[in-house]
Amino acid sequence: MLQDAIWANTEKLSDRAYQDQKVKFIKASLKGWAFCRDNAEKCRDLVVAKGSNLGASHQLWQVNEVNKLIWPASSGAGLIDQTAWDQTVKLAQETKNAEGSTVLTKAPEGLAYTNDYVTGSSFQPLTVTLNKGGV
Repeated sequence: MLQDAIWANTEKLSDRAYQDQKVKFIKASLKGWAFCRDNAEKCRDLVVAKGSNLGASHQLWQVNEVNKLIWPASSGAGLIDQTAWDQTVKLAQETKNAEGSTVLTKAPEGLAYTNDYVTGSSFQPLTVTLNKGGV
């Protein structure tokens, strides 16, 4: 199932102002991930400075592991694989929580799925040493 997706209200996607806002958000999100790709230590420091309960080495390990999931993105960062999308929608429609509800009650429509805003890059992961207690 796809994780860390950016979801939008399909009923509002016909509104040009809403579309423009979502495009800006997507571009900013991808720019942030690219920054963390190129500046893993700075991203670690930002998160630690904001009061993370995890230590610095654990935060660096975490950003490095997430980067390995995203990069390199020869087809583009943010690219949604059609098969993974279909599987995610199916699971979200069919899998019930403890209360018997599902995340989606019907399949997303219209512009809910797009690969119009992807970007590619090369990436080499860091070698991170996890210290006891994550320090």
